[in-house]
Amino acid sequence: MLPFARASLWVRYSFQQDNDPKHTSNHIKWPSQSPDLNLIEHLWEELERCVSGIRARNADQKFSQFQTAWAQIPQSVLTNLPRRCQAVIDSRGFADKY
Repeated sequence: MLPFARASLWVRYSFQQDNDPKHTSNHIKWPSQSPDLNLIEHLWEELERCVSGIRARNADQKFSQFQTAWAQIPQSVLTNLPRRCQAVIDSRGFADKY
């Protein structure tokens, strides 16, 4: 993931894990109870929404459904993260509209 990000992103970025204790570091103070800031949560939500209710006959068919759903994820899901982060900064880490 990091090699792809380094090669593909033209802006500075921070790499954030899923808050599992073995994945944490002291580099960034991250608000507690903030799954809204974890980009992968938004991606999982979109994938689940796209494939929920669609039955698959086997694992290959389900994988194909996920590939199709992945290609349909709106770019806004990715580009909205900086705005969400700014909302947390503005609210000093307290609850915000997200």
